[in-house]
Amino acid sequence: MRCPDGQRTGSIAVQRGVAKSRAILWIVARRRRTEALDVTQTQAVANAGAAPATEPGFVVSEPRCIAFMNQKGGVGKTTTTVNVAAALADRGDRVLLVDLDPQAHLTLHLGVAKDPERRTVYHLLTDDATSFEQVVQPCGPRMGLLPSEVNLAGVEAELAPKKITGHAQRVLRDKCAGWIGSDAAQGSTGGRGYRYVLIDCPPSLGLLTVNALTMAREVIVPMQAQFLALQGLSKLFETVGMIRQSFNPELVVSGVVICMHERQTILAAEVLADLEAFLVAARDQDVPWRWAEVLSPAIRRNIKLAECPGFGSTIFDYAPQSHGAEDYRQLAESIAAFTPRG
Repeated sequence: MRCPDGQRTGSIAVQRGVAKSRAILWIVARRRRTEALDVTQTQAVANAGAAPATEPGFVVSEPRCIAFMNQKGGVGKTTTTVNVAAALADRGDRVLLVDLDPQAHLTLHLGVAKDPERRTVYHLLTDDATSFEQVVQPCGPRMGLLPSEVNLAGVEAELAPKKITGHAQRVLRDKCAGWIGSDAAQGSTGGRGYRYVLIDCPPSLGLLTVNALTMAREVIVPMQAQFLALQGLSKLFETVGMIRQSFNPELVVSGVVICMHERQTILAAEVLADLEAFLVAARDQDVPWRWAEVLSPAIRRNIKLAECPGFGSTIFDYAPQSHGAEDYRQLAESIAAFTPRG
């Protein structure tokens, strides 16, 4: 019995899409270009005295600093950052959230109201006189926040004169060093003892993302199980590789989180299989995602996750019995148990 023309056409389209995504992923594993993100200026700084790469197998220091990054918007990045932080805090860990998105969605998600008198990450990055302590504020039990605002969109232009020296690319790390570094975690500088620092990156690969990657030790990539999302991994991984080479030799990709997952679809299964095969194929390569994993569980599509930002709440406050709360609680456990390797 022959398939109807519509089904046959759909099948061919899926097969072609699968083949295309596989080709893209295998190309990513072999591409080592260092480009974009102001290549000329960044490479000049790197050549002038970049730190050498470290040996694989670094030991995680206190705290774990993780950048949640994807240049594609609408993939669940902010939702994942907020709810993983809340789940870790529920475990008893102290967590610092850093909102580097000028849209300030993470700040709004936590119910932090706009206040023209409040100092934000914008002031921390652009004003030498503004300190970490003046910006950080509590946003829940065992949770601190460096809030964002729309003016953050102008940071790249304001820091442009400092790019050639490399200061613009590491200003966030320098400003936070005394508060969230290993010394602060041990209490020797009066630090807040954060166990985790989670950075919500903007949906772009500009200077704000560079600052996040220069400060972080790990990258987690929230994404949807779609072919276009796989294509975007190429640029994202190139960026991580460039920052590792130029500014942060300890930076690694720890894993990928599948968001808004529809496990019953053939497309999602095919994309997930391709992604896992790609990550396994990188085990023998000297790339930052060499030991990355698809973190478990995938976050199921759940309307409660879309509703809770409107109430300024995490999923655990808004709908603690929902599938979204269950998935993020398990994901936080997976991240806490995961040991990153260089």
